[in-house]
Amino acid sequence: MKSNDLLKTAKDLVYLVSCAVNGETPEKNICDKMNLDKVLKLARNHSLSAAAAIALENAGIISGEFREEKFKAVRRLSLLNTERGKVLSKLEDSGIWYLPLKGIVLKDYYPKTAMREMSDNDILFDCEKYEEVKDIMEGLGFKCKLYGKTNHDVYEKPPQLDFEMHRFLFDSFDDYEWYNYFKDIKSKLVKDDDSTCGYHMTNEDLYIYLICHLRKHYVQCGTGLRSLLDIYMFRKKFNGLSENDYIQAELKQLNLSEFEQGMSVLASKVFGFKELSEQELDELMFFAGSNTHGTKENLLMQKLSNDDSTAAKRKYALRRIFPPRESLRREHPLVYRHAVLYPFWIMYRPIRGFVKYPNRMFGEIKGLRKFKKKENRGRYNE
Repeated sequence: MKSNDLLKTAKDLVYLVSCAVNGETPEKNICDKMNLDKVLKLARNHSLSAAAAIALENAGIISGEFREEKFKAVRRLSLLNTERGKVLSKLEDSGIWYLPLKGIVLKDYYPKTAMREMSDNDILFDCEKYEEVKDIMEGLGFKCKLYGKTNHDVYEKPPQLDFEMHRFLFDSFDDYEWYNYFKDIKSKLVKDDDSTCGYHMTNEDLYIYLICHLRKHYVQCGTGLRSLLDIYMFRKKFNGLSENDYIQAELKQLNLSEFEQGMSVLASKVFGFKELSEQELDELMFFAGSNTHGTKENLLMQKLSNDDSTAAKRKYALRRIFPPRESLRREHPLVYRHAVLYPFWIMYRPIRGFVKYPNRMFGEIKGLRKFKKKENRGRYNE
């Protein structure tokens, strides 16, 4: 989608979503000027199809494709709620404390929970009980897809039911400062009244976590309009909370004060029917072009420091072929412990990659070759 086309479509989608979450009825004459096929495609990319569908229905515009997206969102939410109930029940039976995260909590801040689409469920748990949690998840029919390599383990179950079981809120490899800040979050949690092992964050700590999580994805692969909408809905729910002394002091400690201020202003203007400055329009375009979970292009931009020179690409390729030994500690601990295995692993690794993940390997090579510097890389990535 070309830049001008993307901006027009992004504005149309934002208008519909803003109407949905603010209880406004979209003006039919505005909707009539929209290319709903393009709006739907972008809404899917940002997990905002259900909210847009509800807005169109309120305007008396019935679209079979939008309605189907809403039904899918409602069905997925129902299935995730059911499975989460089973998981939490097992954690209760085993005496393992837990903390529901992100969409599980945020959906209740939307006028209709289906407006806040979810692709998975995120749950923090007692990191010392990871083996028991693995047994619980597999006993419930989940297949373990990732285990012990990052701050969360990934479990999948048909149809499209993914759970990320977090040992920690942040990975020390990604940002040690954030990892260190949140590693003892249990001491700040509040016990749920209606469960034995369930906890929740205070509103203040939840907001700090949301800003950290937004920043993490913003600087890595980018993040989409739904992330910005979450900030808007939180601030709408708890008006004035983000300005309190505790939050501001903690954000300053984490070097996030400027970022939070920029994101809060942008969110309030984007979803509050307010005119955007040129700089804010550029920032909106960065979000609109990043999709829900970011893009490979944004990741390459970050890895290459937005340098598309031959030297920069060669340096990146060499690091991919010969990763530093320290990076093996998490991904390949056996090779890390026994340096003699490193040269054999270097030869085996690309062969395994092309055999097991050919599309991913060729896609990365193609993306590297075609990568060009981006003028709009996000204001806070400059």
